[in-house]
Amino acid sequence: MNDNLPFPPLVPLPIDVRPRLGETTINYVQRLARANHLKTSELIRILAPPPHTIGQKPALKRVAMASGRSTEVLALTLADATPAHLPVWTKPDLQLRNHASLIGLGFNKTGLIKHEAGGSKQSLRQIAHRWQVPLWLLKRILSPRFPNERPVPRSAMPEDTYQRIKRHYTQGLTATQSWRSFLDDHDTWLTLTTVTKLYLDFASSTPARPRHSK
Repeated sequence: MNDNLPFPPLVPLPIDVRPRLGETTINYVQRLARANHLKTSELIRILAPPPHTIGQKPALKRVAMASGRSTEVLALTLADATPAHLPVWTKPDLQLRNHASLIGLGFNKTGLIKHEAGGSKQSLRQIAHRWQVPLWLLKRILSPRFPNERPVPRSAMPEDTYQRIKRHYTQGLTATQSWRSFLDDHDTWLTLTTVTKLYLDFASSTPARPRHSK
């Protein structure tokens, strides 16, 4: 697709995909793309806010139009659909937090559960079973009303991801082609900025590489 061509108006995609409580917007768009036999990288670019620059995250309003759901539903379901905020605890919230503590769920563990659910391909029942948490409590933990008090630190890039980017570089792929490969072929979200920075690091420490056309 020519990057300079305007996109047609958004309409709901043919195959309906229900958003999963606690997942990220990117994870939902990946599932939406797979179900409708689309390339994830292309759908993400279409759903990015105008001018649809490559590497931008999807805009909630455009995701709503493509999925046939309201922005309100997505904001109550997707983990990153609303701005991060510190929790304002009500009395029921405090009681629920105390209950979570009694069964061994501190803020570190609830944060890890939320972090894992953001990109999980498992159902809520499978996640609940893995963490040995009642399903009703898992739903509350993954809701916007139960944020973790201390954000989970970002994990380091997995070694296999780093090595794959390095192989892409030595094979002559551009940073954008490498980024698209992770989305379309490996179902992995990386920012284009991250891949580009690694390419610059490789360029400063390795000899000239072959050119790759695609």
